[in-house]
Amino acid sequence: MLNFKRGWVVLVVIAASACGGSGPTGPSNSIPNVVGNYSGNTTLAFPQRGTSVTCPTSTSVTQSGNTVSIAPLILAGPCGNLSVPLGQTTIDATGAFMENPNGTVDDPSCGTYSYAASGGFFGRSMQMSINATSRTCSTFNMTTNVSH
Repeated sequence: MLNFKRGWVVLVVIAASACGGSGPTGPSNSIPNVVGNYSGNTTLAFPQRGTSVTCPTSTSVTQSGNTVSIAPLILAGPCGNLSVPLGQTTIDATGAFMENPNGTVDDPSCGTYSYAASGGFFGRSMQMSINATSRTCSTFNMTTNVSH
């Protein structure tokens, strides 16, 4: 499961509103090789406010078989070098994330956010979407599209 670290939702909201094995073995023949440095853009949209911000984004990916480790997304420009930690997940033979995380995270200002994420590696790009809702704060959608 993609290991979103506690509190990442809080950081994204604040920034946007203010602006196993014995070592790496490489992918098998049936799993795409997605290792490398990626750059592109992330868009944070706030549908209730009718606003959005697009930030240059970079990350790097390491891989052992179908297990990939995604370094934190660094959202530059209007996002002020915000770091969004992602972590480790597994991919299938098409490059799609095998487990799309859904869950909740508590924010001291907004209460509980519920989120759902999906995405994967497609050709030489990683595409990911996260939708987060709160009963007391703005819903937001984060869409990332970075290429290798």
